[in-house]
Amino acid sequence: MDDQRHETATSETALTWESVRRIREPIAWTLLFLTGVGLLIGVWQLLGFNGAPVALAPSPGPVAETTFAFRASVVGPEFVGFGITALPVLSVILVVFTHGLTDRARQVVKTAASIQAVGLALGGLSWLAAVGAHDRSGVWVISFAVDLAVAAAALIFTAAVLRSKALRTPKPQFQDVGQDDEDFGADDAYLGTDDEDVLEN
Repeated sequence: MDDQRHETATSETALTWESVRRIREPIAWTLLFLTGVGLLIGVWQLLGFNGAPVALAPSPGPVAETTFAFRASVVGPEFVGFGITALPVLSVILVVFTHGLTDRARQVVKTAASIQAVGLALGGLSWLAAVGAHDRSGVWVISFAVDLAVAAAALIFTAAVLRSKALRTPKPQFQDVGQDDEDFGADDAYLGTDDEDVLEN
């Protein structure tokens, strides 16, 4: 009786885990989509397009009066914030390390790496602009630099996963036609020798 209950519980657990496996990839894509939306909003604010939040203005004046360096100092940390850094890593973990690879694991990891690279580049550009304009204190500069380092480490992790043997695209196997012809000719020569030996005998 206990064995039957154990087998039933094991079967139910396997079915539950299988249903979870099916939604890993959709969840990963959703996380990457949300990260991409966050990056687009940050770019919109950084470039000071019409309709950007007035909170970015250093004074009650319109947003158009803000400098790029000031907007970079305000928006820049968002490009390497926890959400932009962690969500792509979580999506990679879901499709690669959580009970085996999914069908499109390589595409998910490539997308995650691309998003991380864009976020890191925008964050680095914002950091340089803010530092060059001397709009922030030394503590802020160091804190931002730490966030950049963490984002860089996350990108290195994703790139390492992408270059791993498990995710490498198998190269097509081409046969050497010339070599096959040579082998075929060698076989013919061998057969011809056998035929001659038979005739002589």
